[in-house]
This record gives sequence, C-alpha cells and structure tokens, in this order.
Amino acid sequence: MGDGVTLHLIRHEKTKANIEKKYIGWTDEPILKKVQAQAPIHTNEVFGSDLLRCRETAQCYFPHATYIQNEKLRELNFGDFEMCTYEQLQHNHIYRTWIDDPVNTPIPNGEHFLQFQQRVLTGVHEIVQQEKEYTLIIHGGVIRILLAKYGITEQTFQQTIANHRTIYTLSWGSIEDFIGGARCSLYSEEHITVNEHM
Repeated sequence: MGDGVTLHLIRHEKTKANIEKKYIGWTDEPILKKVQAQAPIHTNEVFGSDLLRCRETAQCYFPHATYIQNEKLRELNFGDFEMCTYEQLQHNHIYRTWIDDPVNTPIPNGEHFLQFQQRVLTGVHEIVQQEKEYTLIIHGGVIRILLAKYGITEQTFQQTIANHRTIYTLSWGSIEDFIGGARCSLYSEEHITVNEHM
C-alpha cells in the first residue's frame, strides 16, 4: 500500500480454555492444534503478545516471519476469574457487577479495565512508529480494545466482537491521524482459510 498506517489484527488460534469457554488471560496455554493457514496477507514481521498461544499461531500463519513479542499486548489479567466459566461464576456478586460494568468494576486480584486499555494502547503506539503495514497476532480482548478505540463505527468494548481466523484491517491516511487517536478511514474483515488435516 502507499503512505499511511495499516494494522492487521488477528486473534490467536483456539486453546482448550477457549473451547471450554473459560476466561483465559495470562495463563500460558498452547493452541489446540498446529494448523496450516492461507492468510490473505503476507508479511516478514509479526508483532504480538509474548504468550505461547500467540507465538504458536504466528508460526502457523506466517512461518517465515520474524516474531516480535511484547508483553503489553497480553490479554486482560482475569485475577480470581481466571480459568473459570460463566457457570462457575454466575452467582458471584462481584462477577455479576463486573459483567454489567467492566470499566468501573475491578476484578479481585486482577487487572483494572482502564489499566488494561492503557497498557494495550501504549504497546501499540510503541510498535507503530512509521507509515507502513503492521500485522499483530493478539488476544480477543486486545482486538476489542483496538476496535472500540479506532474502528470505523463508534462502539463500546462490550459491543465489539473478535472472532478467531479473521483479519481485522484498519487503515489511516497518515501516522499523524493514528497518533492523534482518529478512527480509521478504511476498515475490512477477511477470513483466514485453515487446513487442520496436517
């Protein structure tokens, strides 16, 4: 592409906890299976979380790219909710309050939502230093933070969705637009085709 900034946001492949619908934040669980992917983009450089599930996904999707890890791109630390399901937590008063208002309700022994948001935005700004394309393999919550902040339509964190095997692409006309916090000027979603029978 020409000038401007483009971010390709990709969620890691599923882990056992994802299948079991558990909250998985900083637990360093591997992906369920190594796959071959035909990503519709090509890159020699992938940025992402330092957790195993993102590093392994990068190896599957972009096996020849250099992986640059950044712990600021980790998922939310779910504290006492970590590796629990909704069914296990549904009668917990603090959990119910957090579900209704995650921005203002701290997770016991976890990370406050505003700290999480600031950490992610700081991490991305450390990466985006010039006008070019950037590919990030990250977590669902991290993608939702970025889509809520920069997506082409105004939406809250709770309204955003981050699916597996999807590339969320956001583009700005200049790095000044991105650094200034403007919403992206172009947005698209593309499916990643995966061969699971290796």
